[in-house]
Order: sequence, then structure tokens, then C-alpha cells
Amino acid sequence: MPKTPNDRPTIGDVARECGVARMTVSRVVNGAHLVNPETAQRVREAIRRLGYVPNEAARILKGRAPKTIGLIVPDLADTFFSICAHAVQQLAAKHGYLTLLLASERDPASEATERALMNSREIAGLLIVPSGPQSVVQLEEARARGLPVVMLDRTFPGLDAAEVLVENKGGAETAVQHLLEHGHRRILCLGYDGHINSIGKRIEGYEKAMNSAGLAPDLLIADLPGEIEPMLRARLAAPNRPTAIFSLNNVTTIHVLQFLACEGIQVPGEVALIGFDDFEMAPLLRVPLTAIRQPAAELGRTAAQLLLDWIRTRKTNGLPIERTVVLPTELVIRRSCGCTRDPSQLKESLATKSATPQ
Repeated sequence: MPKTPNDRPTIGDVARECGVARMTVSRVVNGAHLVNPETAQRVREAIRRLGYVPNEAARILKGRAPKTIGLIVPDLADTFFSICAHAVQQLAAKHGYLTLLLASERDPASEATERALMNSREIAGLLIVPSGPQSVVQLEEARARGLPVVMLDRTFPGLDAAEVLVENKGGAETAVQHLLEHGHRRILCLGYDGHINSIGKRIEGYEKAMNSAGLAPDLLIADLPGEIEPMLRARLAAPNRPTAIFSLNNVTTIHVLQFLACEGIQVPGEVALIGFDDFEMAPLLRVPLTAIRQPAAELGRTAAQLLLDWIRTRKTNGLPIERTVVLPTELVIRRSCGCTRDPSQLKESLATKSATPQ
């Protein structure tokens, strides 16, 4: 009976395509080293031509563990982490891996429980955005068992793991420098999770830009996101209120935008704003948001590829070729910073201004 367009290629189709036994195809799919290299190459080419995808559900029913990697993120409601997770799942699936995805909700106890669950599933490797310094001990234990571990976005020094992050310090410095170029001198840095090193690097970038301009930093760092709006209300009610805000992540930015809208404070007329993290609705806001864009999807793909490469080399007791990958950020200029012209025109204006004798 002829196949319909909805029929998925089977392992038998692949075997017939390249003239080998089904067992040979199975061995190639499962990464066994018992197949002649030339035959294995023929099988892989047939798999690509036919678009064959291993049926993980069938493998589970037959008692064979699927190839699985673990991914733990702090919060799937945060668009940055959901984009990262989607990119990880896509790349893992392309290489025949399932992704066991869990959210720690920024709670170290929940994260510890999730890592224990993943250990019981015998995952091949772990991708994690650590919730805090408490994560280090258990991650060290995982590495001692030989489990490949890749930290993304948040990293901790001294841990024997690979890491993928973005240029946090440089991105923050660029954002604050842009506000300085608009003439702002009272620039508030606002956020939470100051103990997380990615946030710490952004604070360093803010402080460097302010110090270079001969200005005193103005920091408000909360413990929890819910504390942001009360802290901002008090700061804006004080003398010498800031004329601009640099927000340390997109959750903070959303709290800031909600507060300013409720209070009737005009952006950028009364307070200019740049956020670290771009998000899908940022260009569609009443005043489109200027933001430091992190390559969230690339961050997820890079971390997943690094982990999968490590899993493969692990079979020969190898280590990943790269242990640290730093991705660039980009300043996306819209209107919340005070820009009303095309960004290229602004740059030309600033260049002319800086070249004019003072």
C-alpha cells in the first residue's frame, strides 16, 4: 500500500534506502561504534534524505532509555528564558535528544529537587541557569560523577563546568553612555538579584560609565521583583530625583513601565528609560522601549551545542573544546531614551558634537 504524505519514515525505510539491516540503522542512531564508518555514513545520509526521526516513545515502551538532556531555568514566564529553552529544545531534537525542562522559580530548594529528579532519569548532560550560589555544591557533585554541565546566563567561578553568557558589563556601559549622551546626569540603576553574577556585571558596567563621567552612581537593588515599585516610588519622591533609569532586566523594566504609567509620569519627557533585555512587545509600546538586546535564542543554541559536543567527547574521556563562550549584546534604539530621530542620524549628531571645541 503506498505511503500517504502524513506517514513518517521508519527505521525499515532507512534500512532499505541504504541496503543494510535494521539493526545496523539502530546502532548508528544510538551512537554505537560497531558499524563500519563508511556504512555509518551511508546510513546517516539516508536518514537526512528521508527525514527519519527516532521514535523516542517506542524506545521507552521497549525498555530502552531515550537520549535525554536536562534543562533548568528560573522562570518560564520570563520571555528571555522561554526563548532560550525553545532554542535548546529545537537543537536537541535535531540531534535526537529529548529535553527534560523544569523551572526552579528562583528557589534553591526546588532546584535541588529538580536536579535529583533528573539524576533519576539518567540524563546525558545538564544545562542550567543556576538559582544562586547554593547551586554550586550540587553541581560540583554532578561533575564529580562525570556528568557534563553547562551553565548559561548565570555562572559561578571555580566550578568545573562550561559556561555560555553575554557581554553584560559592556552592554550596560553602552546603555548608560547613551543616556549620558542625551545629557542625563542623574541616572538610576534599578533591579534585583544583585548576587547573581550576570546582574553584578551589569552593575559594574553602569558604575564604570558613571565614574568615567565624574558622576556618583545611584543604585537601587531589591531582593525580589515585588519590591521594585515601592523602592522606585520612594526614590522619585526624594530630592534630586533621577531623570533617567537603567533597568537591569526585562522583569524590572516591566515593573518600571507599570509604575510610571500608573503615576502618570511621562517617558521620556520626565524620565528616560533603557532596559537590559529586549522583548517582543517592546517596539509596540506607546513609547517604544530602547533596550540592550541579548541574543536569547543564540544563547540557548550555543549552550545546547556545547553540551552535545561534550557528551560526544565524553565517550572518549574528552572535555569540551570551548569552556567559556561570551556572546555580544546590541543597543536597540527606539524612543524611551529620548531619541526622536533615526539612530544613524543621532550618531552623526553626537560625533559632530564631540568634535566641536568646548
